[in-house]
Amino acid sequence: MVKLFWREHRATWLFFFFCLIWMNGLLLLEVDFKSVATIYLNSTLLFFFALFIGYRFLRDYRRLYALNFHNAEDYMDAFKLQTEQAELDAIRLLHKTQAEIRETNDFQVAWVHEVKTPLTAMRLLLDELPSSETKQQLEVEWLRIHLLVDQSLHTLRLSAAEHDLLFEKVSIRQAIIKEVQELQNWCFLKKLEIDLVVGDDVLVTDEKWLRFIVRQILSNAVKYSHTGGLITIRYTKNELVIHDEGIGIRMEDLPRIFEKGFTGSTGRKQSASTGMGLFLANQTAKKLGLTLQATSHKGTDLIIRFPEENTYAKVRK
Repeated sequence: MVKLFWREHRATWLFFFFCLIWMNGLLLLEVDFKSVATIYLNSTLLFFFALFIGYRFLRDYRRLYALNFHNAEDYMDAFKLQTEQAELDAIRLLHKTQAEIRETNDFQVAWVHEVKTPLTAMRLLLDELPSSETKQQLEVEWLRIHLLVDQSLHTLRLSAAEHDLLFEKVSIRQAIIKEVQELQNWCFLKKLEIDLVVGDDVLVTDEKWLRFIVRQILSNAVKYSHTGGLITIRYTKNELVIHDEGIGIRMEDLPRIFEKGFTGSTGRKQSASTGMGLFLANQTAKKLGLTLQATSHKGTDLIIRFPEENTYAKVRK
């Protein structure tokens, strides 16, 4: 630290000693000036200069004592070495954190897959039961558990969804029918009618993740629909609309429905609401290059807008 302090302030030392030599040279030319006064003046100046240097040294030391001064030529070099070390430490911590997150995600994914085994067994047992209202209710509760497990699995995979995307030609009608069939027991229990106004349009997208988006929106439509209600699914050019005649969404809640964990006034009335469905649907839509929009008037409209076909090249990048 002392050597570095000397090198950093060498210009100050040289300037002071130059001024001291210059002053003493002028005093030597002054014949009436006593030598005792010259010694006194030099001693005083050296004393105050030593105090000043001591103060600067302590000040620099307190500010910079944590820096690594080994092999540093000046303060900037020491800062650079310290910055490089801090960057290396941050990178190591980042890699460690990422490894821990991956390990946790792998554990959670494994757990979800383990849960699917007893769910499959439950499904087989339910199929063996005779038809009854109790069986229908059990099937709906099984479906709700299945949807939550599926949502958890997709949540874990969403951060790396870019590596899982497979864009291909998809029949929008067939994709929706598969999701409606998944929810048919729930619809039967609530006596819901589904009006499918979708032609044989073919889109270029990822079917698995598109179905996940539709699943979140459609399950919300079923959940918040009144018994005996109607859910309409229609597709026009580049726009899929899922409309329900349920309790709707308050106007003040609409701007926030895609926020993580937001349940809103309607969701608070439903104990099963997690506030994650539309958030995950919106995050997935962004990865597919889609946009989601919601409107509420005598029910709720959830709109999925698809980009023009020539913009999918941007999504692949």
